[in-house]
Amino acid sequence: MEQSTVKRKWANWKFVVFIIILLAVFVKFFVLDEHDENATVTVALDLGQVAFRNEQEVEAILGPGKLDSYFSDAKAGCEKCPKRIYREGKIEIIFINEIADRIVLKDLSDYEFENRVILGLLNLKENIEPKLDEDEIKRWDNYEKYTQIAAFSAKGDLDYILIKCKTE
Repeated sequence: MEQSTVKRKWANWKFVVFIIILLAVFVKFFVLDEHDENATVTVALDLGQVAFRNEQEVEAILGPGKLDSYFSDAKAGCEKCPKRIYREGKIEIIFINEIADRIVLKDLSDYEFENRVILGLLNLKENIEPKLDEDEIKRWDNYEKYTQIAAFSAKGDLDYILIKCKTE
């Protein structure tokens, strides 16, 4: 048997390193998702400033609202709770027991249906996996102090977000 020379061993190692680099490039460009974890996220509604507030406090933050209708739900303890519209219909808030309890953000089709984007739109920092994660709905139960946060998809993009602050 012939012994391999140092040059031959070096050539074999260079070939192995070259293959590993090619594999890494392939994985980087064709396998991994393209979203940037450090990219800035747009805040559509600072949920911490609006949730659990009364109508006057919400109006001070979001500007004047318009009474849309009245909401009734026996389970929530609400017979005739006001549903107000803010920011040209993009935000709906139902005041149950005189606090902003059910909040809906609408017209969000410009945003991706990703956890980081959904939570970022509400200015929520903790990236927790949703309890329910399907093609058309993502739902977080008991996220921090909120009873439920649900995001709904339409055609792959975000459609609207429903937040139940206190009631179920």
